[in-house]
Amino acid sequence: MHVLKGLERKVKRLVPPGWRKYFRASKYELMMDRLAPVDLVVHVGAHWGEDAERYEGWGARTVLWIEADPDTHARLVQVLGDRPDTGTRHLTECALVSATAGEALSFHRFNGDGSSSSVYGTTETYRSRFPDSRETGETIQMVTQSLPDIMARHGVDPAAFARPMLVVDVQGHELAVLRGIGAGLQAFELCKCEVSRVPMYDGGALFPDIDAHFRDQGFRLISHAYARVPRHGDVLYRRG
Repeated sequence: MHVLKGLERKVKRLVPPGWRKYFRASKYELMMDRLAPVDLVVHVGAHWGEDAERYEGWGARTVLWIEADPDTHARLVQVLGDRPDTGTRHLTECALVSATAGEALSFHRFNGDGSSSSVYGTTETYRSRFPDSRETGETIQMVTQSLPDIMARHGVDPAAFARPMLVVDVQGHELAVLRGIGAGLQAFELCKCEVSRVPMYDGGALFPDIDAHFRDQGFRLISHAYARVPRHGDVLYRRG
């Protein structure tokens, strides 16, 4: 199985970048190409801002990037600073977003580029699926912040934009971020969220709970039929 997956990755790398999205399990990008433009993106779990060009192409006038790891955030600032000026305003914040502000949490660093770092440790399912990704044993003690507080600090009000989008990609901590927004979630029209139908992070939220939260807030799943939601991947919700 690992040999087949390795071969699949090699084949995908031979495909021109603009076509690779057609080979991914997630249909998020294809759907967003049709739904664009959006004018605001708030991205929690920014990593190095790999989606910057995509957001600019979708018409975002403002992008607020939030990354928990201070070292990763420093790299994010550098990457965004090196980007050509397209007229998009890129804002950044180094913060661990959660349901409540002021909570002390341990943030576990992972090897590689740190994109899998999380407030949670891994499960056997995760270790089996991603055998090369693991915790380094290094943890950072952090104090949580709420997303509304961060947006207010940067003068970002989703209600002031025509088509705002929220992106939440925080390795099992997604439900806590969503709960911290409260009814403010309804100010966003679209929300892309990483979900897991199987336990990937020990203590991390699973898809049924995340889906129930979105539905309670008036959102519907538009990227997948429920039977085709990935075991671990991105889904897209739309308000109303």
